[in-house]
Amino acid sequence: IAVRSMSHLYYTVEPGVISEALLHQCVQEQGPEGEAGRIARSEGIDFREVNTLRLDFKNILRIEHLWQFRNLRRLQLDNNIIECINGLDQLVNLEWLDLSFNNIEDISGLNALVNLRDLSLAHNRIAKIQNLEGLTKLQTLSIAGNVINELENISYLRQFTQLQCLVLRENPLAEDKRYPHYVIAYIPSLIYLDFCLVQEDSRQTALAMFQDMMEELALVEREQARKRLELTAAQQKGKTLKEAYVDGLAGMALFDAMFEEDKDAQCFRLMPEIPVLLDSYATKFEMVCEELKDIGLRDLQRRSEERVVLYASHEETCTANQKVSVRKVQEFEEMKQKLKGSESSTPSHEIIKQLKDAIDRLYHKLMQLEMLLVEQIEEVAKDFERNYSELVSTFLENVQAHMTRLRDLENAHHETVLEKAQMILEKFIKNQLDIELPDELRVLMVDKDTLVGALNAAHDCHLLAIDNKEDSIVSRAKKDRDSLIESIQNSELKRNRQKILEIEQYIEQQRGEEDEIDKQN
Repeated sequence: IAVRSMSHLYYTVEPGVISEALLHQCVQEQGPEGEAGRIARSEGIDFREVNTLRLDFKNILRIEHLWQFRNLRRLQLDNNIIECINGLDQLVNLEWLDLSFNNIEDISGLNALVNLRDLSLAHNRIAKIQNLEGLTKLQTLSIAGNVINELENISYLRQFTQLQCLVLRENPLAEDKRYPHYVIAYIPSLIYLDFCLVQEDSRQTALAMFQDMMEELALVEREQARKRLELTAAQQKGKTLKEAYVDGLAGMALFDAMFEEDKDAQCFRLMPEIPVLLDSYATKFEMVCEELKDIGLRDLQRRSEERVVLYASHEETCTANQKVSVRKVQEFEEMKQKLKGSESSTPSHEIIKQLKDAIDRLYHKLMQLEMLLVEQIEEVAKDFERNYSELVSTFLENVQAHMTRLRDLENAHHETVLEKAQMILEKFIKNQLDIELPDELRVLMVDKDTLVGALNAAHDCHLLAIDNKEDSIVSRAKKDRDSLIESIQNSELKRNRQKILEIEQYIEQQRGEEDEIDKQN
């Protein structure tokens, strides 16, 4: 028994479940017919090969067990009793989705569908358009027959620059007299609204009606675009610095990080003459960091160029070898055809013998060519490994040299501050200071041991930050070098095995043909 209420279909029977049995049944019913269907059923159904699936009118309450349909392009789930959108995250290749005539109240669970172009959420209980940010390729959206009240909610759809067709009728907002012009003004890419073509005069009227709002919105969007560009540039710069192993070295980054770990740093800044010493130290420290950063970026470029040379040499060597192999196979095929064409004048056993000898010669020649290629690639790889390792070693030598300079600067600064601080302590004890020291600094000026201990602890903290940065750079550079070399070796091993397998299969095929001729004779 079915009852219709608020344009929704409710069933008094028990809700349906998306089971394995139901999926197999639907795929079989919707699959190819006739002989093609019989073959498909006999060989078994692989859900990964299914492109289209209809699950409409199944009284489904919950979406589940669809993760197996990795290559699904079209999914029909309309006319069910679905309340929540979930279980679709794995269907990243989905382009068309129909969820109309269900009981959905909130839009969710769709952001992973980055290839979705056509979405229908018509005739549900949705009150707000939201949570669709990941659907950047969306072209058609039908959300008619819901309970969307706020006309301003339409501005959310402005971000979908490819949206061409929008259906919003039978929502409370459609009763607003401003509705069509508001939608047209806010979504400039729109071609069809509620199945009607957007005329140019309607577009101009809409823009005129909301001119002030559009101009203000344009300013906001330009500012947002500028910030996005800045963020993208900053992220790209950060990525490049990380690839060069010099992230955290630009400007005052390492210096600031070093003093963040120093709990007493702010106190010592309050001492007379110390701020001047600290500023001088910071300037010299930044200069060394910038030098190392520039070296890192330069060496990153050199390593990239070395990889380009490797890949070009590898491609050139493989291509040249492949040409020779192809020519040998072509010569064999031509000779085989000639032998077959001489059956009337040459005894069959002689043809078989010549064909067998030719197959053996071809096999040995192809294997020789592959062995030669392995040797050539190994030589190229050794040259690369030697050059690349030398580049990494040179870079690490520069890292160690610059880190030593940073430690020398820290040691010199510490000695100067230690000397100045003890002089200030003597004056403080004798009440000869011209200024009043803040309470947080007085705590450290109890006696010489307390002051010197705090300064030494800060010094150790600074040196540890420098050591940690050096260790991080060295370990990452060596690890990436070793991983790259290992991946090159593994890639070549895989290529070699695949090539040998291809040769073996081809030769086996030729020998099979030879045996067939022998049996016939």
